[in-house]
Parts: sequence; C-alpha cells; structure tokens
Amino acid sequence: MTGTQRTDGAADTAADATLEQRLSVLERENRALRLAVAELERISERDTLTPLYNRRYFLAALDAAISRASRYGDEATLVFCDVNRLKEINDNHGHAAGDFALIRLAERLAGAVRSTDTIARLGGDEFGIILEKTGPDAARDKIVALACALDEQCKYGKSLIPLSAAFGIAAIRPGVDSDALLEEADRNMYVAKSDHKAARHG
Repeated sequence: MTGTQRTDGAADTAADATLEQRLSVLERENRALRLAVAELERISERDTLTPLYNRRYFLAALDAAISRASRYGDEATLVFCDVNRLKEINDNHGHAAGDFALIRLAERLAGAVRSTDTIARLGGDEFGIILEKTGPDAARDKIVALACALDEQCKYGKSLIPLSAAFGIAAIRPGVDSDALLEEADRNMYVAKSDHKAARHG
C-alpha cells in the first residue's frame, strides 16, 4: 500500500466519523423538535387553569360527535355546566380562591366521567361535557351523579368554599350545529336552575 492510499483511507475514515456525528446531532435535534411540537399541540388544546381541554378542542370534538350522529346514528349528549356562586367566592375570598374552586371542581367533574367522554372548560365558570353513547334520559341520571360529586365544601386556607353547579343538556343529533347545541344546553341549564330556585323557595 502506498502512502497516498493510506492517506486516502484515513481521510475516508475521518469523513465517515464526521458524518456519523452530524447524523447523531440531527437525530437528537429531530427528537427535540418532535417533543416541542407535541408539547405545543398539547398546550393548544388544554385549558390554561384547569387540567381539562379548552373550548377550541371541545368544539372540534362536538363537531366530530355531530358527524358521527349523522353518518352512523351514534347517540351522544352534550352537558353544559355553570358553576354556582363563583362571583360570591371571588368577592368573599379573593380571585385565587375562585381559581382554586374552579380547579377543584374540574377535578371532581373529570373524575366522575368516563375516559371516552370529553370534558372541557369553555371559559370563565362554564364547562362542557360530551357523554358518548348516552341518550338524554341516561344523561339526566348522569347529571344527578355529577351534582353529587360536586356537593362538598373544599378547604381553602381557613375558609370552607362550597362547590356546586347547574347543568343543562342537549341531545347531539344530525342537522344541528355546535353553536346551536351549546345554546340549547345553556337554555336548559337556566330552566333547571330556575326550577331549582323555585322549589327551594316554594
């Protein structure tokens, strides 16, 4: 073997090692990029306060449920949930206490639904739940269970903060868009709240 051949061989080996190093760096950068993208996707669909999904994700899930109802006749029910007396909690105990109550309520709601259901904070003191494979009658029974899960006083510092919510439902069905379903469930929630107040004072 000549000196030139030895030199060329050493150069090829060094070039291969450099290429391997570059490929290794690229693979690490790609893994980091994929993790960053996955985290951005997670953040984009999660509520900033509670451990639940956000309104954007929920509306997409509701549209998907409407599509399944149209194509396959799948049964599902939308539940609209409005926290009771959140303003009173904020006024009496401070906004940090109100945030604490929302987080606690979100955890209780999430623990009372199935993993196949979708639950989100829609904004402020409003939450939405999509009960899959559930008709209105079964949804009403589920609302009773949800109300019981929330019926507690949570301790915040030296204060006891009451948790409760009002619920309204709308059957997810073909031909009705997500905004109309949310409005229907919202109206039904206010009717239920009014009926409850009338029963308490009657």
